[in-house]
Amino acid sequence: MMTRLLRRSFLWRWWVAIRFLRDGVRVDPRATFLSSLSQVKLGRGTKISRDVIVNLGGAGQLDMARGTWLSHGVEIESEGRVLIGEGTTIQRRCSLNGTITIGRGCIFAPNVFISSGAHIFAAWPELPIREQEARYAALPPHERPAGFEDKPVEIGDDCWIGVNVAIMPGVRIGRGCVVGANSVVTRSLPEYSIAVGAPAVVKSKRLA
Repeated sequence: MMTRLLRRSFLWRWWVAIRFLRDGVRVDPRATFLSSLSQVKLGRGTKISRDVIVNLGGAGQLDMARGTWLSHGVEIESEGRVLIGEGTTIQRRCSLNGTITIGRGCIFAPNVFISSGAHIFAAWPELPIREQEARYAALPPHERPAGFEDKPVEIGDDCWIGVNVAIMPGVRIGRGCVVGANSVVTRSLPEYSIAVGAPAVVKSKRLA
């Protein structure tokens, strides 16, 4: 608890900003890293804006390649690995939860939500949802009920993800895809697809 409070402090945030500046990385001192910096790798030219929150539990890792950018209010929470490819830009208030791989040169509009996990609400129906999630987390992995395990999300190079898009666990979006605003992606998309809707369906192709 004390460590988390320290990492929200003014002095810690400024120390983080100066620490990464030596590596050619610009971190706004109003960003918050709630994890050990040994779990974070930022490529030269990376920019992290104000009010970004990075919370990596356990063996979680954040790996951002050269020239990537997180706009203000982006939240990243993971016990797995979040990999963001070179030159990718992620606009304000996007949320990345779980094990996620994002390719090079991608563009995320505001309010994109990605998760590789699911809420535990049917494993023990007699319990409230909050208690089910706590019980699940307390069990050793081999004793947990099936169907709720982490399902990594993968997004290929050169994808454009529109405003308010939600991408569900286990989805793989191929290279060069465009996903329209307010879509919910529940199934994987082939390369160069243009998809819209809830659930998202392929309407056309960028390449013939």
